[in-house]
Amino acid sequence: MPSTVLHVAFALLLAAGLLGSDFDRRAAAVVAAATVFPDLDVFVALVVESAHRAAFHTLLLPGTLATLLWWDARRPESWLRGRYDDYGVRVAWVALAGYVVAGVGLDLFTALGANPLYPLYDQFVEIGGRAGYSTADGLYQTFVNVTFESAPAPDGSAGNATGGGGGAPSVDVGQQGSTEEVHVASGVDPQRGSDAGAERVFPVVYRGWHVTLILAGVAATWWRLRDADD
Repeated sequence: MPSTVLHVAFALLLAAGLLGSDFDRRAAAVVAAATVFPDLDVFVALVVESAHRAAFHTLLLPGTLATLLWWDARRPESWLRGRYDDYGVRVAWVALAGYVVAGVGLDLFTALGANPLYPLYDQFVEIGGRAGYSTADGLYQTFVNVTFESAPAPDGSAGNATGGGGGAPSVDVGQQGSTEEVHVASGVDPQRGSDAGAERVFPVVYRGWHVTLILAGVAATWWRLRDADD
């Protein structure tokens, strides 16, 4: 699973590219804080069972913040622009991008995924699959699978499940189950129920590409901050 270090490195890489000359130490701190926030639901899981990757990984929260930010930025007397000028508005939008893309997005593509519509719709989703072109099958993708169950035959048999015969569609986007069925382990809450004697793991990197992304984020941040100090 992505570590908090990886989340922040990815977010700072995005911020360095999106903010350009506006990327400074304060902007880096705001973006990093917004990106770390989703992972703080590991502490909520100590009170609410299996709330990790659900409580603060829900897209309903940044969606609400984005609506408020959009509303405030359009007002003639914008509170955010009045305090921090256009710089503050840009940093706020990039911080939200860090929250959604680096904070929640990376987790959606890892084991057990995240619960993006919690608590409105309690379902962990793990987005995984492949996409490409094959000389045998043409363009293909396996991220979203749609199947149709045909209506029962007149004799009461189930019919052909792969046919389109008017049956209800079934969409598979990597559903894993609800918070009652899925528990995403963390160093703070390693297992459901009592944690006595459980191993606590606080990862930094699990894959080689994690190292590449972390180094890229560190390099981009250093380069931009160096320019800001000049």
